[in-house]
Amino acid sequence: MMKRSVMKFANLYDPLTTLVAMVVVSLITSAVDAHTGRRFVVEVVGGQLRVQGENTGASDGAPAIRDYPNSIHDHWVNVTPAPGSLLGPFASAFLPDFEVPIDASFTLLKDHELSLHLTRASQWADPPAMPTAGVVPTLTPLDAGQVIRIESTGGVVDTTGLGSLVLSPSVPPGGILDIPVNYQVGGHPSNTIHLLEFTLSATPTNPSVEDVIADSDPIYIMLAPDGPDKLTREHYASLYLEEYLATVGRPVPEPATIIALLLLTPWAVGRRPAR
Repeated sequence: MMKRSVMKFANLYDPLTTLVAMVVVSLITSAVDAHTGRRFVVEVVGGQLRVQGENTGASDGAPAIRDYPNSIHDHWVNVTPAPGSLLGPFASAFLPDFEVPIDASFTLLKDHELSLHLTRASQWADPPAMPTAGVVPTLTPLDAGQVIRIESTGGVVDTTGLGSLVLSPSVPPGGILDIPVNYQVGGHPSNTIHLLEFTLSATPTNPSVEDVIADSDPIYIMLAPDGPDKLTREHYASLYLEEYLATVGRPVPEPATIIALLLLTPWAVGRRPAR
């Protein structure tokens, strides 16, 4: 259940995180299963990991099982903490989460450590409300000082240091129905779609077992604004970006953007998170 997933995070980290989790829980009006909505189903195809985006909630205008792998969006939920909480406004999201189905786990992934590696973060600021075919998304670095935090029961990473989350220390033969993940950012984002890029790896827990499963291609998670309607929530632009990244790939930035990236994050170029 969603509430149980939140409290898993609260038990692992400092009192501030506990307070944040409690605030988020207070905004959830029904204790729905964390699995309802957008998620990634872990697969092994041709010896390589990938994740298939699915939407088990209300239709969002795209196929419930996406026509492409490794790409899906969801939306921030704006949170305004109560006065006296010592917390500023922030936004949080509990989806997409992850599932390891029994077919993949029993045949290939059992007794493997499953890890998610954050490799890059960017944003699409002021996207067209309803992009038309041929639009090339303009992806730029996050705003100065902006940090997105991603946490699961296997750890915490953020967009400042990148790094890895252990989704499962050892996948059981029966699979994992729900691996909860929480995303947080300061403030209430608007007119911007945040993009997090990951790779997924599976490593045998027994060192004598050969490591034969290849890491995934880039996995794209987009988080769009909260809001009262689909235009405010950048819903159509998010669907466009989902498919664009999955089918065309990350757009090549303009030369000026490349220079800015090198100046801002020289240490990140060519970096692969430690495993």
